Amino acid sequence: MFSRVKDFLYRHRRKFLIGGVIIGGAAFLSRYAERKLLEWHDQQTRALLEKQKKRQHYENTYRTANATVMSLSGSMKEVLTRELDTETLLQAVKEQPQHKRNIWEQLKVVGFSRAISTVYIASLVGAAIRMQLMLLGGYTFGDLIHSGHAGLPISQTLQQKYLTAVHFLVEEGIPKLVQHITQVVTHIVTGIPLNRSLTLSQLEAIFHEIRLVIAGESTSHSEGQGRRQKVEPWSKYVLQLPVPPDGESEEEKILYNMLIETSDILDSEDFGTVMDTLIQHGFNIMLDRMADFYPITKPLQENASTEKWVDNISRDLDPGLPPDSGDKIAGPQTGPPHSNFINSSSVPVAKLVPVLSGLVHAALSPTPGQLLQKVLTNDKLDSMGANVYEAFALPLSQAV
Repeated sequence: MFSRVKDFLYRHRRKFLIGGVIIGGAAFLSRYAERKLLEWHDQQTRALLEKQKKRQHYENTYRTANATVMSLSGSMKEVLTRELDTETLLQAVKEQPQHKRNIWEQLKVVGFSRAISTVYIASLVGAAIRMQLMLLGGYTFGDLIHSGHAGLPISQTLQQKYLTAVHFLVEEGIPKLVQHITQVVTHIVTGIPLNRSLTLSQLEAIFHEIRLVIAGESTSHSEGQGRRQKVEPWSKYVLQLPVPPDGESEEEKILYNMLIETSDILDSEDFGTVMDTLIQHGFNIMLDRMADFYPITKPLQENASTEKWVDNISRDLDPGLPPDSGDKIAGPQTGPPHSNFINSSSVPVAKLVPVLSGLVHAALSPTPGQLLQKVLTNDKLDSMGANVYEAFALPLSQAV
């Protein structure tokens, strides 16, 4: 019997050998596939957790950036009202009645400068701080997940040093920008008589011309003059030029690199596009606010906040001035929401001045629906901020 079994095994030895290899291979592959499946599942779980953690970190950074801008609203208004003071001029009107005309000319420049500076300041502060916080957020997330950029953690001290740039923006950058805007405004609005009545489209044309000059795109100025009046690169108003570190401190080198990277972002074409969008949106909001003071929508005399300015404006102007000549202001005649009444409703420049001057208080307040909040919720700003965060949240090996 055993010999018969032995003969059977011998005759079919190749089949048993092949069968054993197949069964053993199948068992090995099954275990290998199971192990790989577990590894893939672990990787997917880690990736999902990292994605969730990254999303939470981004949202916290987003909220922090917006809260930082809102907390600076008081400082922005303080700087703007200090650089473009109306109280002193109003007091001078009372104390020096013989110079009322000249003082009102100054008030005209201050009023236009305040309104236009408000748009630029809100746009620049909102966009610049978003970029700074998103870059820092990317660095800190990379430090949290990937053990730091360049092998060195982003310490609290390093973060505080980087964020001191906010002080430069408020204390030096904003005053510098306001002074530049005031120079352009003075050049353009000086020749507009106080008693000339302007439609909303004409006011928009003045805003448009000032914006073109500030951007260096105006065709009504010589090339040399246009360059002098063109706004400087945005980084000049936000950051103090960093000095390369002398020592071997890795932390100082990282700080220097962060400031250089921030400067490059602020001077990039993408940031310029975002700023153009925010500024245009800001002017549209300002014009919407101004529309409320035109007679068809809301008579100016019903607005209590401007009564003390304009009740006796006819006495403040020199006697014998010719009535409004009706001359048109050159520029585009556009204005979508206002087109129904824009050509039939006009307000004298002297009555627009206090309204323009007062726009700053509401526009730069943290109240929902105002200019500052609308800047912070702009889609293009959100998109660029997210891209900056993603770029700097990568490990150093992937970011290079």
